[in-house]
Amino acid sequence: MKNNAKESRIMTTAYDLGMQKIANGETLILDGGTSTELERRGAKMQNTQWSASVSFESFDLLVDTHRAYIDAGADVITVNSYASSRLVLAGTESEKNFDAINKKNIEAALIAREKSGARDILIAGSMSHQASWKRDGTRVKQQIETVIPKKDLDSAFKEMLNFHELGGVDLLLLEMMTIPDRMKSLFKCVSQSHLPVWCGFSAKRKSESGEITSFHDEKVSFEEVVKLSLDYNFDVCGIMHTSADLISECVGLIKKQYSGPVMAYPDSGYFKSPNWQFMDVMSPNQLAELSSKWIDTGVNIVGGCCGLGPEHTEAQARLK
Repeated sequence: MKNNAKESRIMTTAYDLGMQKIANGETLILDGGTSTELERRGAKMQNTQWSASVSFESFDLLVDTHRAYIDAGADVITVNSYASSRLVLAGTESEKNFDAINKKNIEAALIAREKSGARDILIAGSMSHQASWKRDGTRVKQQIETVIPKKDLDSAFKEMLNFHELGGVDLLLLEMMTIPDRMKSLFKCVSQSHLPVWCGFSAKRKSESGEITSFHDEKVSFEEVVKLSLDYNFDVCGIMHTSADLISECVGLIKKQYSGPVMAYPDSGYFKSPNWQFMDVMSPNQLAELSSKWIDTGVNIVGGCCGLGPEHTEAQARLK
């Protein structure tokens, strides 16, 4: 199904300018891990919903976190909405504040941009197919173990799309696309939007064969995950929340099927329960060196995901 809305949508001047920079060979800088930085700054994390409720509980802290990424040199900041859909919040204490959480998530990014005075900063509304981090005894259930009815997927995605369209974001950022059935529902939903769409896939290497697969389902090849996006004319596709040592190979696999602008923003380290604290994170200089290599291979947008903060964004911004 083609993104028919794309032909008639009205893009912001800032978005047009950003895409023109890419066309001219310039690199855009995406922010780093919003939730990671929130945790570092003392925000309360929830085991089953991560940082979803921070905007309701610590709004000023969220604004300051976005502002830190802008000050570090980010061209694009990401709304703290990765884990704030009903797929995550249904049945939690935060569900009663669902509307307020999502409206405040967007408002925080808008205020940070306004305070910075940088009108050309793009605000990306994060959308994911993430389900709640449920436990089976002492074990956190894998995402593919959680079966979500299609009607619930469709409803949750439409709800989040409405928040972003009405809230005033510049683009939709689909993050951690890994599970085909959920991806199909989300892609169909956003294809009806007037907003431009950037699509981020996540991958891992299968230990037995060395094959690169979907991050959440080793039975699905990474190539298959990328292929699912091709009928939707997304403005940007890329690899994210993936180990840095796989980024170059994944970029190559994306470019075999997709000819548009490519983004790359890895994660780094591992989180230590129960507070989502990331350990053993690469240095800013290490990320900058890797990013320079990715740019040389044709990556147009670089940034960071979990574990990586404003100091990493600052190092990447020096590459421009």
